[in-house]
Amino acid sequence: MTAHPIRNAAFRAVLLTRLFSALSGGFYNVPIMWWVLEKTGSGTMLASVGLVSALAGLIAAPIGGLLADRQHKRLLIQATYVADALLLILMATLVLTGHMQVSYVFPLLAVTNFVAALRGPASAVLVPLIIPREVYQQGNALMSLTGSLASLTGYALAGTATGFAGVHGAMLIGAGLLAAAILTLWTVPEPRVQAAAGSAPTEEGPREGLLVGLKVIWSNPLLFWTFAVSLLLNFVLIPLEVTLAPFARTLGLGAREFGFLSASISVGQLVGMLILSSYRLPRPWLALVGGTFGIAASIGGLSVATTLTQALVLLALAGLSAAVMNVQLSVMSQLNIPPAVMGRAYGVISSLSSAIQPVGYAGAAALLAWMPLQNIFLVIAALLAAAAAAWLHPTLRGGFDKPMIPAASD
Repeated sequence: MTAHPIRNAAFRAVLLTRLFSALSGGFYNVPIMWWVLEKTGSGTMLASVGLVSALAGLIAAPIGGLLADRQHKRLLIQATYVADALLLILMATLVLTGHMQVSYVFPLLAVTNFVAALRGPASAVLVPLIIPREVYQQGNALMSLTGSLASLTGYALAGTATGFAGVHGAMLIGAGLLAAAILTLWTVPEPRVQAAAGSAPTEEGPREGLLVGLKVIWSNPLLFWTFAVSLLLNFVLIPLEVTLAPFARTLGLGAREFGFLSASISVGQLVGMLILSSYRLPRPWLALVGGTFGIAASIGGLSVATTLTQALVLLALAGLSAAVMNVQLSVMSQLNIPPAVMGRAYGVISSLSSAIQPVGYAGAAALLAWMPLQNIFLVIAALLAAAAAAWLHPTLRGGFDKPMIPAASD
């Protein structure tokens, strides 16, 4: 029996790096948003942050995927952490000296999000290259669990730090956390991947790398549907997020209960990731089918929910099902993408996932203006139920027993 990935020294170092990195996120977002609110007295400007992030991901992810396949994954991740730390130090200096301007915020946000998107494919590729495939599920779940808990904790700590040490002090703490991430990752050996014939990205540009990633996804039915369901999940969960506030009103609830509804999804996800990080599901196909139907049933149930308790339970179940799906989708991608082109494939996935976000928000706004909430929940449930039914196709079901790539050497 293969040992749990936590026993792997390289994995522990990557996990600790993930902890420091996720903690640092709050020490960027909280102080800069608070500074903007203090200077402008309005949160309107911050509403465009999501669009900036999506555009940065759309552009940078394919470039990051191309660079990740050039045998310098760890170095690429460290370089982006260095860039993030320097940006935080720059902003802290500008705030401390009184030279920070509101007009600087969007360029700084754009650069930061570009750097994060550049790092994404290399970070996604690193884990499956340092642990055996038999424990991909536990490894992915533990990484997600650590990142989610650290992100939540980081925002709380950053708010406290901003109150006590000021905006510049919180930013400098964030830079220190990134320095810890850089040093921790230094202990991880650079994974070596044997390039397949015709797959070396040395002479490719971003456009060619994007085409290679698309070809890899398109040529494998199981991988293509895994990618399609992942996009669908991102697309439908965005309207769900937007509908929670008006949903709380229809139940006669206030702002506090709305917060509970939003948090219940995260609680379900954390529980799901905790279970998956400890226990290996013996049948991934069944987990994907059950997870997809689970989200569909939970969201569909919101159309008839009449109490806060019912809504909390349904949303927690949706979060748990989403955690099962996300982890299993990651595992299936890692098992079916050849290591030599994994970065470019993940670059495509990240880029299109970023592109789908503004479309999802626009779709949510249109649906809210066009139909009642209960009908929106039923539409989301129907889309997910259709995706769940597709997993029953013999070609997709058989693919779970025959991954296209051999096991990586430990």
